[in-house]
Amino acid sequence: MRKWSFLVVAAALISLARPALADDDVDRVRKVLREHPEIVLEAIRQQGPAVLEVIETTARSRQKELERARFAQALAKPMNPVLEPGRASLGPQGAPVTIVEYSDFLCHFCGQASGTVKTLIQNHPQDTRLVFKHFATGKNSVRAAIYFEAITLQDPKKAWAFMDSVFARQKDVSEKGDEILEAIAKDIGVDAKRLAEDLKRKELADRVVADTKEARDFGFEGTPVFLVNGAPVRGAVPIDILEEFVGVAAKAGPPAKSQ
Repeated sequence: MRKWSFLVVAAALISLARPALADDDVDRVRKVLREHPEIVLEAIRQQGPAVLEVIETTARSRQKELERARFAQALAKPMNPVLEPGRASLGPQGAPVTIVEYSDFLCHFCGQASGTVKTLIQNHPQDTRLVFKHFATGKNSVRAAIYFEAITLQDPKKAWAFMDSVFARQKDVSEKGDEILEAIAKDIGVDAKRLAEDLKRKELADRVVADTKEARDFGFEGTPVFLVNGAPVRGAVPIDILEEFVGVAAKAGPPAKSQ
Protein backbone atom coordinates (compact mmCIF):
# COMPACT_ATOMS: atom_id res chain seq x y z
CA MET A 1 0.00 0.00 0.00
CA ARG A 2 1.39 3.40 -0.90
CA LYS A 3 2.31 5.62 2.01
CA TRP A 4 -0.28 8.26 1.22
CA SER A 5 -2.98 5.63 0.82
CA PHE A 6 -2.14 4.17 4.21
CA LEU A 7 -2.26 7.58 5.86
CA VAL A 8 -5.65 8.36 4.34
CA VAL A 9 -7.07 5.02 5.45
CA ALA A 10 -5.56 5.45 8.90
CA ALA A 11 -7.15 8.88 9.17
CA ALA A 12 -10.45 7.34 8.14
CA LEU A 13 -10.19 4.66 10.82
CA ILE A 14 -9.42 7.26 13.46
CA SER A 15 -12.41 9.28 12.29
CA LEU A 16 -14.63 6.22 12.67
CA ALA A 17 -13.30 5.45 16.13
CA ARG A 18 -12.93 9.07 17.34
CA PRO A 19 -16.28 9.38 19.20
CA ALA A 20 -15.26 6.44 21.42
CA LEU A 21 -11.73 7.70 22.12
CA ALA A 22 -10.49 10.08 24.75
CA ASP A 23 -8.14 12.79 23.56
CA ASP A 24 -5.15 11.11 25.21
CA ASP A 25 -5.82 7.89 23.30
CA VAL A 26 -5.72 9.32 19.79
CA ASP A 27 -1.91 9.55 19.61
CA ARG A 28 -1.58 6.00 20.90
CA VAL A 29 -3.97 4.75 18.21
CA ARG A 30 -1.99 6.55 15.54
CA LYS A 31 1.26 5.00 16.84
CA VAL A 32 -0.24 1.51 16.78
CA LEU A 33 -1.52 1.98 13.22
CA ARG A 34 1.88 3.15 12.04
CA GLU A 35 3.61 0.19 13.60
CA HIS A 36 1.00 -2.39 12.61
CA PRO A 37 -0.46 -1.51 9.18
CA GLU A 38 -2.08 -4.96 8.99
CA ILE A 39 -4.72 -3.56 11.35
CA VAL A 40 -5.76 -1.18 8.59
CA LEU A 41 -6.17 -4.01 6.10
CA GLU A 42 -8.25 -6.02 8.56
CA ALA A 43 -10.45 -2.99 9.26
CA ILE A 44 -11.04 -2.50 5.54
CA ARG A 45 -12.09 -6.13 5.22
CA GLN A 46 -14.52 -5.81 8.11
CA GLN A 47 -15.83 -2.26 7.57
CA GLY A 48 -14.97 -1.57 3.94
CA PRO A 49 -18.02 0.55 2.94
CA ALA A 50 -17.82 2.75 6.04
CA VAL A 51 -14.07 3.26 5.65
CA LEU A 52 -14.39 4.10 1.96
CA GLU A 53 -17.15 6.60 2.68
CA VAL A 54 -14.95 8.41 5.18
CA ILE A 55 -12.03 8.34 2.73
CA GLU A 56 -14.16 9.82 -0.04
CA THR A 57 -15.58 12.51 2.25
CA THR A 58 -12.10 13.39 3.50
CA ALA A 59 -10.73 13.55 -0.06
CA ARG A 60 -13.56 15.79 -1.24
CA SER A 61 -13.10 18.09 1.73
CA ARG A 62 -9.36 18.29 1.10
CA GLN A 63 -9.93 19.04 -2.59
CA LYS A 64 -12.30 21.88 -1.73
CA GLU A 65 -9.75 23.31 0.69
CA LEU A 66 -7.10 23.24 -2.03
CA GLU A 67 -9.45 24.91 -4.53
CA ARG A 68 -10.29 27.65 -2.01
CA ALA A 69 -6.61 28.26 -1.34
CA ARG A 70 -5.78 28.42 -5.06
CA PHE A 71 -8.67 30.81 -5.68
CA ALA A 72 -7.60 33.12 -2.86
CA GLN A 73 -4.03 33.18 -4.24
CA ALA A 74 -5.32 33.92 -7.74
CA LEU A 75 -7.43 36.82 -6.48
CA ALA A 76 -4.26 38.40 -5.12
CA LYS A 77 -2.71 38.30 -8.63
CA PRO A 78 -5.72 38.55 -10.97
CA MET A 79 -5.66 38.06 -14.70
CA ASN A 80 -6.75 41.10 -16.68
CA PRO A 81 -8.85 40.21 -19.72
CA VAL A 82 -9.64 42.86 -22.30
CA LEU A 83 -13.20 44.09 -21.77
CA GLU A 84 -13.87 46.41 -24.67
CA PRO A 85 -17.24 48.19 -25.06
CA GLY A 86 -19.97 46.34 -26.93
CA ARG A 87 -19.37 42.92 -25.41
CA ALA A 88 -22.39 40.78 -24.67
CA SER A 89 -22.96 40.98 -20.92
CA LEU A 90 -25.54 40.50 -18.21
CA GLY A 91 -25.76 42.51 -15.00
CA PRO A 92 -24.72 46.07 -14.14
CA GLN A 93 -21.40 47.33 -15.45
CA GLY A 94 -20.42 48.60 -12.01
CA ALA A 95 -21.11 45.31 -10.21
CA PRO A 96 -18.52 44.44 -7.53
CA VAL A 97 -17.95 41.02 -9.12
CA THR A 98 -17.34 40.52 -12.84
CA ILE A 99 -17.36 37.00 -14.25
CA VAL A 100 -15.68 36.62 -17.63
CA GLU A 101 -16.71 33.38 -19.30
CA TYR A 102 -14.65 31.70 -22.03
CA SER A 103 -16.89 29.30 -23.89
CA ASP A 104 -17.18 27.10 -26.97
CA PHE A 105 -20.66 26.78 -28.48
CA LEU A 106 -20.02 23.14 -29.34
CA CYS A 107 -18.69 22.14 -25.91
CA HIS A 108 -21.17 20.02 -23.95
CA PHE A 109 -19.87 21.25 -20.60
CA CYS A 110 -20.15 24.87 -21.77
CA GLY A 111 -23.85 24.24 -22.35
CA GLN A 112 -24.20 23.03 -18.77
CA ALA A 113 -22.17 25.92 -17.36
CA SER A 114 -24.13 28.53 -19.31
CA GLY A 115 -27.31 27.78 -17.41
CA THR A 116 -25.46 27.71 -14.10
CA VAL A 117 -23.80 31.08 -14.45
CA LYS A 118 -26.94 32.76 -15.77
CA THR A 119 -28.85 31.44 -12.75
CA LEU A 120 -26.16 32.92 -10.52
CA ILE A 121 -26.54 36.31 -12.22
CA GLN A 122 -30.32 36.13 -11.73
CA ASN A 123 -29.80 35.32 -8.05
CA HIS A 124 -27.48 38.32 -7.61
CA PRO A 125 -28.75 40.92 -10.10
CA GLN A 126 -27.02 43.90 -8.47
CA ASP A 127 -23.78 42.28 -7.38
CA THR A 128 -22.57 40.29 -10.38
CA ARG A 129 -21.88 40.91 -14.03
CA LEU A 130 -21.24 38.28 -16.71
CA VAL A 131 -19.16 39.06 -19.80
CA PHE A 132 -19.18 36.40 -22.51
CA LYS A 133 -16.01 35.65 -24.48
CA HIS A 134 -15.08 32.92 -26.91
CA PHE A 135 -12.68 29.99 -26.84
CA ALA A 136 -13.66 28.62 -30.24
CA THR A 137 -11.40 25.94 -31.69
CA GLY A 138 -13.39 24.35 -34.54
CA LYS A 139 -14.83 25.67 -37.80
CA ASN A 140 -18.47 25.56 -36.75
CA SER A 141 -17.63 26.75 -33.24
CA VAL A 142 -16.06 29.83 -34.79
CA ARG A 143 -19.06 30.34 -37.07
CA ALA A 144 -21.46 30.13 -34.12
CA ALA A 145 -19.34 32.65 -32.23
CA ILE A 146 -19.41 35.09 -35.15
CA TYR A 147 -23.18 34.69 -35.45
CA PHE A 148 -23.48 35.45 -31.74
CA GLU A 149 -21.44 38.63 -32.08
CA ALA A 150 -23.39 39.72 -35.18
CA ILE A 151 -26.73 39.17 -33.45
CA THR A 152 -25.46 41.09 -30.41
CA LEU A 153 -25.12 44.13 -32.66
CA GLN A 154 -28.85 43.87 -33.42
CA ASP A 155 -30.29 42.86 -30.06
CA PRO A 156 -28.32 41.47 -27.10
CA LYS A 157 -31.42 39.70 -25.76
CA LYS A 158 -31.73 37.79 -29.03
CA ALA A 159 -28.03 36.94 -28.84
CA TRP A 160 -28.57 35.24 -25.47
CA ALA A 161 -31.59 33.41 -26.90
CA PHE A 162 -29.44 32.34 -29.85
CA MET A 163 -26.86 30.98 -27.40
CA ASP A 164 -29.46 28.86 -25.60
CA SER A 165 -30.73 27.44 -28.88
CA VAL A 166 -27.24 26.59 -30.14
CA PHE A 167 -26.39 24.80 -26.91
CA ALA A 168 -29.66 22.87 -27.20
CA ARG A 169 -28.83 21.86 -30.80
CA GLN A 170 -25.10 21.30 -30.60
CA LYS A 171 -25.18 18.08 -32.61
CA ASP A 172 -27.07 19.72 -35.48
CA VAL A 173 -24.78 22.76 -35.49
CA SER A 174 -21.71 20.54 -35.40
CA GLU A 175 -22.90 18.55 -38.42
CA LYS A 176 -24.59 21.23 -40.54
CA GLY A 177 -23.05 24.53 -39.49
CA ASP A 178 -24.52 27.61 -41.16
CA GLU A 179 -27.70 25.83 -42.21
CA ILE A 180 -28.72 25.35 -38.57
CA LEU A 181 -27.28 28.66 -37.40
CA GLU A 182 -29.37 30.52 -39.97
CA ALA A 183 -32.47 28.56 -38.96
CA ILE A 184 -31.93 29.40 -35.29
CA ALA A 185 -31.44 33.09 -36.10
CA LYS A 186 -34.67 33.07 -38.09
CA ASP A 187 -36.58 31.35 -35.29
CA ILE A 188 -35.63 34.02 -32.76
CA GLY A 189 -36.62 36.87 -35.09
CA VAL A 190 -33.25 38.23 -36.20
CA ASP A 191 -33.21 40.62 -39.18
CA ALA A 192 -31.81 38.23 -41.80
CA LYS A 193 -30.64 40.92 -44.22
CA ARG A 194 -28.71 42.83 -41.58
CA LEU A 195 -27.32 39.59 -40.17
CA ALA A 196 -25.95 38.60 -43.57
CA GLU A 197 -24.12 41.91 -43.81
CA ASP A 198 -22.83 41.86 -40.23
CA LEU A 199 -21.47 38.35 -40.61
CA LYS A 200 -19.01 39.78 -43.13
CA ARG A 201 -17.59 42.30 -40.67
CA LYS A 202 -13.94 41.52 -40.16
CA GLU A 203 -13.86 42.96 -36.65
CA LEU A 204 -16.29 40.28 -35.45
CA ALA A 205 -14.12 37.44 -36.71
CA ASP A 206 -11.08 39.23 -35.28
CA ARG A 207 -12.81 39.44 -31.89
CA VAL A 208 -13.36 35.67 -31.80
CA VAL A 209 -9.73 35.06 -32.74
CA ALA A 210 -8.52 37.55 -30.11
CA ASP A 211 -10.69 35.96 -27.39
CA THR A 212 -9.36 32.50 -28.17
CA LYS A 213 -5.77 33.74 -28.21
CA GLU A 214 -6.30 35.51 -24.90
CA ALA A 215 -7.62 32.31 -23.31
CA ARG A 216 -4.62 30.36 -24.56
CA ASP A 217 -2.21 33.07 -23.43
CA PHE A 218 -3.70 32.74 -19.94
CA GLY A 219 -2.77 29.06 -20.10
CA PHE A 220 -6.29 27.69 -20.45
CA GLU A 221 -6.60 24.42 -22.33
CA GLY A 222 -10.26 23.45 -22.00
CA THR A 223 -13.70 24.99 -21.72
CA PRO A 224 -15.53 26.44 -19.96
CA VAL A 225 -13.34 28.73 -17.88
CA PHE A 226 -14.52 31.60 -15.72
CA LEU A 227 -12.51 34.53 -14.43
CA VAL A 228 -14.15 35.71 -11.21
CA ASN A 229 -12.66 39.14 -10.66
CA GLY A 230 -9.64 37.82 -12.51
CA ALA A 231 -9.28 34.52 -10.63
CA PRO A 232 -9.77 31.43 -12.80
CA VAL A 233 -12.41 28.79 -12.10
CA ARG A 234 -12.15 25.90 -14.54
CA GLY A 235 -14.93 23.62 -15.69
CA ALA A 236 -18.69 23.36 -15.28
CA VAL A 237 -18.59 23.71 -11.51
CA PRO A 238 -21.80 23.42 -9.42
CA ILE A 239 -23.58 26.63 -8.61
CA ASP A 240 -22.79 26.37 -4.88
CA ILE A 241 -19.06 26.40 -5.64
CA LEU A 242 -19.44 29.37 -7.98
CA GLU A 243 -21.56 31.16 -5.38
CA GLU A 244 -18.84 30.62 -2.79
CA PHE A 245 -16.11 32.01 -5.04
CA VAL A 246 -18.25 35.01 -5.94
CA GLY A 247 -18.74 35.70 -2.24
CA VAL A 248 -15.00 35.52 -1.60
CA ALA A 249 -14.31 37.82 -4.56
CA ALA A 250 -16.89 40.35 -3.36
CA LYS A 251 -15.26 40.52 0.07
CA ALA A 252 -11.81 40.89 -1.45
CA GLY A 253 -12.89 43.88 -3.52
CA PRO A 254 -12.49 44.66 -7.25
CA PRO A 255 -9.33 43.57 -9.04
CA ALA A 256 -6.78 45.99 -10.45
CA LYS A 257 -7.86 47.48 -13.77
CA SER A 258 -6.26 46.21 -16.96
CA GLN A 259 -3.94 48.66 -18.69
